[in-house]
Amino acid sequence: MLQKLSVIVLAVALSACGTRASNGEQLTVNGQAVSLSLYHALVAAEEQRVERSGAEISSQTPAGRRKKASIEASVIREVTRDAIIGQLAQARGIRLTAAELRQRVSAAEQAFGGAGPFEEALQQAGLSRMEFATIVRFRILESHLSEIATGGSAGIDGAVLKAHVVITLGPCTGGAAYPDCLSAGS
Repeated sequence: MLQKLSVIVLAVALSACGTRASNGEQLTVNGQAVSLSLYHALVAAEEQRVERSGAEISSQTPAGRRKKASIEASVIREVTRDAIIGQLAQARGIRLTAAELRQRVSAAEQAFGGAGPFEEALQQAGLSRMEFATIVRFRILESHLSEIATGGSAGIDGAVLKAHVVITLGPCTGGAAYPDCLSAGS
């Protein structure tokens, strides 16, 4: 169960939060703010998963700092891709109703054996039900885009390459521009 959720955790999402946190962190894709709270939750969830596997993530060691930067870079890539998916879906008139999303989350809950095991898996993964629903939303939108858009995931990848990303968090705090900042120090 946790393995299924871990795969989903790697997918990241966009939500309507402020563009700049009080500590100066910012992540926008084509001028649209990306949820910093979701970014941090996904980084924490992935760190937790890595630590459960026995690896240490610590700012006290060079290896620990590299591992943390690698996790942050991975989450940033996914967040950026999901933001683009949301923007492409909106531009193409692809919508997902609240009822459809609730149905998909309920199906996931049933796949985990009901509300109790599902909530426990979410808690162990470090995600709220709302964060999980946001992630599911983007996987569904991505699927719809792949069905109707010429180019499928290649079209999404092209849009990601063309995106204007402003980021001042994680490995991108040192002044290097995106996407170069994601490989600096790795």
